[in-house]
Amino acid sequence: GECHVQFIRKEPCSFSWDWGPAFAPIGIPGDLFLEGTNHTDIFIQLESVNVASYQSSVNKWQVDVLLSSNNDLFDCQLKFILENTSFIYDTSIRFDHNLSISLLIPDQDIQLWWPNGYGDQKLYKLSIYNQEEFIGSRTIGFRTVELIQHDYGSTINGTSFYFLVNYQSIFIKGSNWIPADAFQERVTDEQLERLLRSAQLANMNMLRIWGGGIYERNSFYEIADRLGIMLWHDFMFACSLYPIDDLFLKNVHDEVIYQVKRLQSHTSIVLWAGNNENEAAVAQNWYDVSEEKMPKVKDDYRKLYVDIIMNSVKEVDKGNNRPFVTSSPSNGLETIKENYIAKDPGDPLYGDVHFYGYQNDSWDPTTYPITRFLSETGIQSLPSLDTWYQATNDTSNLNMNSSFLLHREHSQNQITAMIYHIQSNLPVPITNDSLKNFTQWIYLSQINQAMTLKSISDVCRVHSSVNMINPNTSQGHTMGLMYWQINDIWQAPTWSSIEYSLKWKMAHYYVKHMYESVYPIVILTPYLANLTDENARISFYVINDLLNETHGQLMCSIHTLNKFSVQLSIAYDVVLDLTSMQHVANLSYTSLMKRTSCSNDDNCILHCSFDYNHNHYIDQTLFLTQPKNYQLYQPNLHIENIQQITSTDIVIRITATRPALFVWLDISANRSGYFSKNGFHMFEPMITVTFHSWIPITDFDRANFDLRISSLFDVTQP
Repeated sequence: GECHVQFIRKEPCSFSWDWGPAFAPIGIPGDLFLEGTNHTDIFIQLESVNVASYQSSVNKWQVDVLLSSNNDLFDCQLKFILENTSFIYDTSIRFDHNLSISLLIPDQDIQLWWPNGYGDQKLYKLSIYNQEEFIGSRTIGFRTVELIQHDYGSTINGTSFYFLVNYQSIFIKGSNWIPADAFQERVTDEQLERLLRSAQLANMNMLRIWGGGIYERNSFYEIADRLGIMLWHDFMFACSLYPIDDLFLKNVHDEVIYQVKRLQSHTSIVLWAGNNENEAAVAQNWYDVSEEKMPKVKDDYRKLYVDIIMNSVKEVDKGNNRPFVTSSPSNGLETIKENYIAKDPGDPLYGDVHFYGYQNDSWDPTTYPITRFLSETGIQSLPSLDTWYQATNDTSNLNMNSSFLLHREHSQNQITAMIYHIQSNLPVPITNDSLKNFTQWIYLSQINQAMTLKSISDVCRVHSSVNMINPNTSQGHTMGLMYWQINDIWQAPTWSSIEYSLKWKMAHYYVKHMYESVYPIVILTPYLANLTDENARISFYVINDLLNETHGQLMCSIHTLNKFSVQLSIAYDVVLDLTSMQHVANLSYTSLMKRTSCSNDDNCILHCSFDYNHNHYIDQTLFLTQPKNYQLYQPNLHIENIQQITSTDIVIRITATRPALFVWLDISANRSGYFSKNGFHMFEPMITVTFHSWIPITDFDRANFDLRISSLFDVTQP
């Protein structure tokens, strides 16, 4: 990107990032208006509302209301009404420009707000009047939030790092959010609704508002409140050394005060973070600062993020319902002990970690550190052909070596890394048809990204229990994953799981699956072990994030790809306590495979399904070798029937004569929506998938419903 952008308070990524362009628009996006007031009238402004704390000793919620007025000293009669409850509070008070009032709202008057997947998102409107004249209102929810960082005792190093919401530990399932467009005036509330709804549908409960972007518009936070998407909110400082002159610091102080007042009523915001990666930049000397200047650089860092930003937050965001960390990543409390700049801000035994492992096999779970909380990680993929067509109609641009593609790839050597990871695990295209070849590279890149995120998630989730801490390394008790990134700012190779066109990549379907509340995990140790390895084992786990007991049957079968047949089946009855994980079984890999006709690991696949609570089902597939090593057969995929069942739902029946891997359904660009599943494996001759349109379909015609289907087998054909 462009240099020295940190000297002005403007969206950092508008000057480019490794996934976005340097357009640097100027001006004020949105509408401008003038508002006239009569200075002889009493005018009171509602500055902010903050659900500051829950006082358990009296079973009441403290809600702080900040009001202001340009009028000189006057008497007022204020009324506070929490609508749709019995709570009303009246008070007569003298008003002198600024007024802060703390309301105490009884517990019995409200219902709790819960993150997505844990309960309902109950919201209330708090309306405020002066002598029956309306002043303003804010929509609020009631929830407690604590960031738990405790020691494990003398035998385990490090501290925990997890969120406790309404006194319930929450495993964070999320992603990182960047601005939805390089030009904010092009972003609509409908786009934001679809993106955040896509997060909710993918079982996410948190997004991180990344510090190189923007403070979003009010409607963004309103949607997050309504959908139960918690927000880890960076302040807009990222990957730079910032000035600390008095005028700049005054500007930052005013910025923080303004934004916190504007946003603190939003229940979804559960944490403030001072910056993105600047503690790591200073600690690891990213900018080659000389040794004699480093003490000043560290002092400047503390002055900006501790003295100014942290203390400014404390001025207005009082109470104990929204924690603050100075940076992401950081070591949390350990960072504070080390005077806010830890020796290793990426230490997996503390705080949150950012990790990208491009040099090693991204499907291999041992590539990834076992952290307390993984707040950035991921890998790139290419967007669909339909999304590329938004940027170019010249098909000569659509190949892996075109100057057009390389111009839009802003991260050095990522195309090379993408090809390396694909070649490591998947068959590569052999067709001489240029456009078909590029389309297949898109497909393979999306498989690679989807499988990479699944591998990372499985590592995090299987180590989520405190009982999974390794006593030799102290690693484990991973209580959160937020991959990089959910959305795109333009059409390009990026880390996003949703394209700029809002189409879901394969990765987003896999995120929906890997973030399910009840989730089985199957692991082969060592990774891709040889059949002759007598020490190799297959481990079976089931995770329950629900707030109720779960019971069901884990059924696992070994399949071949040449026909629909089961080589071997095993089953386990599983009963899980609320929010728990059960290690169901360990089996000898060699012994298990000897019970089948699988002479080699390149002709068998393990497929499991967990049927639970009578009518729920989730599956899991374990490759015993890289998919490129399998003998793939023509599955004869066929779309047998397409039927519209509601104004927005289309049911699709698919048949096959043999098993198929990474079955991909694609629909024309003029249809905007998502499938109930995609990128799936077929181990049975028929499956039903639903396409959900974001808007009603009034012109459905089966013959002209442009639906395409493919599988990994197609890549092996000329």
